[in-house]
Amino acid sequence: MTTIKAFIFLASGLLAVACGEEGDGGDWTAGDAGLDGSPDGRPDGDAGVWTDVDAGDLGSDAALDDGSEMIDQGSEDQGDLGDTPDDSDPICTDDDLWWIWNLSVMPPRNEQICAFVRGEGERVVVVVEQSTWGHTVDEQAVANLLEAWDHATPADPERGLYQVVTGLFGQPPDTFDDDPRIYLLLYEMEGYGEYTFDGYFRVDDQSASSVSNRREMLHINTLEYDPDSDYLLSVQAHEFQHLVHWNHDRDEESWLNEAMSELAMVVTGFGTDEAWVSSWLHDPSATLMADSYSVHYGVLLLFGTYLYERLGAGFIADLVADEANGIGSLQPLLSAQQPAIQFGELLGDLALAIALDDPDYLDGRFGFDSLELDRVKASNLAAGTTIDANISAHGGFAFFRSIEDLSGRSLWLESSSYSDLAIRVAVDSSGGTELVAEELAGETVEIPLSDQAASGTILWVTVANPTTQQKSIRLRLE
Repeated sequence: MTTIKAFIFLASGLLAVACGEEGDGGDWTAGDAGLDGSPDGRPDGDAGVWTDVDAGDLGSDAALDDGSEMIDQGSEDQGDLGDTPDDSDPICTDDDLWWIWNLSVMPPRNEQICAFVRGEGERVVVVVEQSTWGHTVDEQAVANLLEAWDHATPADPERGLYQVVTGLFGQPPDTFDDDPRIYLLLYEMEGYGEYTFDGYFRVDDQSASSVSNRREMLHINTLEYDPDSDYLLSVQAHEFQHLVHWNHDRDEESWLNEAMSELAMVVTGFGTDEAWVSSWLHDPSATLMADSYSVHYGVLLLFGTYLYERLGAGFIADLVADEANGIGSLQPLLSAQQPAIQFGELLGDLALAIALDDPDYLDGRFGFDSLELDRVKASNLAAGTTIDANISAHGGFAFFRSIEDLSGRSLWLESSSYSDLAIRVAVDSSGGTELVAEELAGETVEIPLSDQAASGTILWVTVANPTTQQKSIRLRLE
């Protein structure tokens, strides 16, 4: 099994899945689904890159012109709530049919399954596939889901998942049904080959097409995990943010949308993607602003969490509400800060925060409050040696570390791209953290380090590249 999370995308009526082995010619089309192929949902070996595709605009305002009859899925008498799985074998009618994607074939196929409402809360309605009821979903699981969505999360015992997510990211749409509640459709999803799916936000359901459920809803797989487990509740928070984000900005760049969904997992307290953070820290080669097919959720979780902790809830809400995309959305909001922040400056500070993770230093911008990080993999900067490094475009990072005695030594940096790269030099010792340099000019720069010499001192050099071109740098410790 391969562990992958994909963002599924529907465009021009064709679906395909945005994943596959590198170079396998995979050209899938698909819509916002979580793929997971390991027994515990954690990366195995080198499977540390998750793939994604931007969600497309399905033309949700288009009217039906094919004469198709839309099924009203939301009538109050739909299905049989049933007291227990054993005594509920209701008869399936047209009103109990729900559209799904059959992801066991590629391109995925629109199909209908029979499912019944099994629980209703103030902010959520739980709908369960008939064959799943009593197998992987029972009455207690439904009760736990209602509690988690309506009343309490690990992060806040006074607010449920719905309130935490909407309180930060904004309100979801209410397009068709005049019902503010979110529908959770629980069923056992078949996998495709070695890939399995956690769940997805199906943009079709916000359209007026003949295969729309006309509901604000999430599709959740109950085959691998209990629907009320922390893992799948975290997936639900992730996918719910996508639904909310779609309401405000339907063509947001995938990497930024996914960073917000990773943040949703953190702020609800379920936080089950920390293993992907560890995966990226052990191999920080994946870039932040990767294209849709190669986003890495570890670095996205770090970025989303860093934005929230440094700039606050208001910044996140404004970001989601802004219809501009990517850096075009971020930079105006960063420029409005006091003092103004450049996007490259933000990435430079993030890189050093990843290396040091010291939220107590200065104003806290070089660490994380809600995450405990493993040490990031860094190139060893030995005295008397030279390192030539290429820094990937689109938010690439590089980390360099030395434990040499710094007495009488200097760090030499050579690059023609100082104005493009965000470089930070710092020392970490028993006496605390000290930022040594962050603004460099000239092709060759000498940074004396004798004043930072102390027993057990670690020298850190971090580099971030916010540009669209690969950049190079040379480092020497002499």
